[in-house]
Amino acid sequence: MSAKKLRFYSRLQLAAHALKKNSDRRLLEIAGVTTAQWSALVYVASAEAVTQTSLAKELGLNDSAITAMVRRLTELDFLERVRDQSDGRAWLLKLTDAGAKALEKTKSSTDENSSRVDDLLGQKTIATMVAALDLIILDAEES
Repeated sequence: MSAKKLRFYSRLQLAAHALKKNSDRRLLEIAGVTTAQWSALVYVASAEAVTQTSLAKELGLNDSAITAMVRRLTELDFLERVRDQSDGRAWLLKLTDAGAKALEKTKSSTDENSSRVDDLLGQKTIATMVAALDLIILDAEES
């Protein structure tokens, strides 16, 4: 059956919204951050040198959205901006101790969310879905 007849796009949007809404609620309760903000903290924690531009690209957000997000995370003392030692004109984003603690506090919640999806779908289905979503993303980027 076709994607149109199965209302694939609509279902994809509804599933993404439901997952994000549930995740946002939990993360806000635990650490005071949204899923998008949490994703930014995870990326900054795992990457060596992160600029606002590289963060925007990683999260698929525009510059103004990243500026607002970084401002909020800086106000929460989860991120700090420091001069890039190799380029004095550039600023890098660094995770603060409070940001690291926030990530640690959210670990069990994010692990639980992933486990629920694992239990619902199983590894083979998840791998197939990820591969399919990657094809959709790649096609969208190329068009």
